[in-house]
Amino acid sequence: MRTQSDELMNKAAGFTAAFVLLCASLGAAVPAVAAELFRYINDDGVVVISSNLPPRYASRGYAVIDSRGRVLREVPRQLTAEEVRARQAEEAEREAERQAADRRRAQDEELLRLYGSPEEVSRAGNRRIESIEAHIASIRAGMARLHTQQSEIEAQAAELERAGRPIPEHIVTALARIDTQLEERHAEIRSREEEIERTRESFARDRERVARLLGVPQSSPDG
Repeated sequence: MRTQSDELMNKAAGFTAAFVLLCASLGAAVPAVAAELFRYINDDGVVVISSNLPPRYASRGYAVIDSRGRVLREVPRQLTAEEVRARQAEEAEREAERQAADRRRAQDEELLRLYGSPEEVSRAGNRRIESIEAHIASIRAGMARLHTQQSEIEAQAAELERAGRPIPEHIVTALARIDTQLEERHAEIRSREEEIERTRESFARDRERVARLLGVPQSSPDG
């Protein structure tokens, strides 16, 4: 869509051409060395051609022409603060998109370096999950030993109570320590189970991406 600024610039171009024709019809001499003139639009919307450019018009945009009316260079108008912010936002968005594309390309290259097929991704994921599950089994075995210790200490405490003797502080401390350790093991198991889910989802995405990059059809993730 044509703006008022476009129309004024077109008017300026036409004015310049008319100015040159007028000079030619009057027999105006064209100097051997072309002088630079400024063509701008003043406050009244009138196209002005002058050897001087008033500072207040510089920010509005102008053209530098020679004595034949040929445009040597165009100087666009100064952007408003809002336009500057909008341009900066666009540039930041383009830069973010470029960086995201670079990261995606690097990730794709790494996937293709690690895996030659979607099935290799699945096998790697299964190995990782099996490793986590083995760690969980080890934690559960440690908890079983703690439960055994807890039962033995509780039995000692019960025997003392039946004999009407006070329970020593070291027994109370030992039971409290075991409770704390059991809570920590439960929390670690929950964390590892969550890690299994994240691992399963991550390798599923990698498998899908590798299949797409290699152009092969998707099959069962357990393949």
